[in-house]
Amino acid sequence: MTSDGKTALALLVSAGLLLGTAACSSPASGGSGSGAGTDGAKLSYAKLKSAVQGLGADPSCPFGLDLAAALKAGGIDRSVTPASATGKAVRADVVPAEAAPPPPSGPKPSGPAGALPGRPENIQVWCSYTAGTSPVEIAVLAAPAEKVAVNLALPYIGEAGGLTADQLVTASADQPAPGEARTTPGRASVGIARVAVADKGDLAVVVSQGTEAVTPDAALTGEPLRGLAQRLAAQLHL
Repeated sequence: MTSDGKTALALLVSAGLLLGTAACSSPASGGSGSGAGTDGAKLSYAKLKSAVQGLGADPSCPFGLDLAAALKAGGIDRSVTPASATGKAVRADVVPAEAAPPPPSGPKPSGPAGALPGRPENIQVWCSYTAGTSPVEIAVLAAPAEKVAVNLALPYIGEAGGLTADQLVTASADQPAPGEARTTPGRASVGIARVAVADKGDLAVVVSQGTEAVTPDAALTGEPLRGLAQRLAAQLHL
């Protein structure tokens, strides 16, 4: 991530926003739409965690995700193959909870900046593909707390989206509601969808061309990418 992005992320953490409640009521410039389609009653954090723990050493992308089908439904007909540039085409982890950092010494700030949040246990699944000649990364992130899934991926979103400090703040504050999808500000190269889950929890699908794409494939940005994120979210099932 750029130095501006790291600074913005630090500001978000210090303001208690990284893992706190994020606003998600108004549409972002990347567009939004209802109908992510997944039956949230069938998805719960406990079931998602169990599925991740049950994956083998070299799994295929779980939860019924089919990138080729999602692309084709959006009019993008490309050959899709798992990519292993990072060592594994699929990386899946249950990330342990992390306690809030100790408060800084000196006078304590008032308001939201006075409370630094911890990180809840969460699951992260990263599926890497090549679609035609373009890289595509799909991340599924879930936590047993509300409105935190997107924020867990903010460092990645900032880097993959080429976001400025202001754009990173916008991406954190103006997230899609469950059932919606949108793209990040600027070059609109990261698609984000949120899915309602059973009980208390949050689930997000993040789609991009990864952090190495200097010039993103235009066919996988903007509205086509938003639609792709929404269709992938609709595929999710256990």
